[in-house]
Amino acid sequence: MRVLSSEDKRILMAIQYNFPISETPFVDIAHDLNLDPRKLISKLREFKERGIIKRIGANLNYKAIGFIKRACLVAFSCRMEDVPRIAKMINESFPEINLKHNYLRDHERYRVWFTLKDASIERIFERVKDVAEVCGVNDYLILPSKRVYKMSVKYDLYKGISWSYGFEREPSEVDSDLVDTVVKLQDIPIEEKPLDSDVVSLIREMLKKGVFRDFYGVLSERAIGFNENGMNIVRTENPERVARKLLKFPQITHLVERECFGDWNYSIYFMVHADDRVKIDNFRREVEEDLKIEVETLYSLVNLKD
Repeated sequence: MRVLSSEDKRILMAIQYNFPISETPFVDIAHDLNLDPRKLISKLREFKERGIIKRIGANLNYKAIGFIKRACLVAFSCRMEDVPRIAKMINESFPEINLKHNYLRDHERYRVWFTLKDASIERIFERVKDVAEVCGVNDYLILPSKRVYKMSVKYDLYKGISWSYGFEREPSEVDSDLVDTVVKLQDIPIEEKPLDSDVVSLIREMLKKGVFRDFYGVLSERAIGFNENGMNIVRTENPERVARKLLKFPQITHLVERECFGDWNYSIYFMVHADDRVKIDNFRREVEEDLKIEVETLYSLVNLKD
């Protein structure tokens, strides 16, 4: 990974935290940063080609577009030597839109963790059961999302840790004739005038209705040196109270209450990303001390979807 210059960081911070909703957003950013617009556009295209920028556009709440309504976190128990085979089977069994993440995490029992979205919980349970049988996995968890409190992934390149604010709202459902347009706005072209006035109005409407959580540049954590991510899990008798208190911490990118089954009784899950584990460990201790709770961090070891 090439070290980011101070100008690189200024640009990447701007597209994450100060992205203007206008017909000429990149020209506007260039003016804010006192840069030549052509130079900025060239630099952003370079970042995208190098994989530093994944995309620039809407953070879409899929509940708004009709065909995906529920999400589950799934964990498979397996031997370490079976992880590559099982990960491959998972990746091949689910379409891209359904399988959002697939990680090897440092849990002694459950090693492969992935997230699925589909039209119903029943559909997810059915498909996971089928894949588990093919993989020869008898011990697995399916943890449906009960409530999403936050879903906003941004990285502070100066602090070296994820940093964002926000609170999940229940979105309005998008009219069927707008679905294709709305989905395409997850990745807009990097050019002088990527949007017209009608699309700008649509984006503002979708933001107001909660269809878009936000509109910004999405970065690749590995490409910017954020090599660690921790999934933090909490046992609590009062998950809503704990979740609402956790909302004050901007380091958290995902905050979800999940349904629990069997002997697995962790109901709160929150993600933190950083350029080293020390920052995540320090943050976990801060949360534990502030909220008087115990938090267990499961670190990502390998992105199995790559």
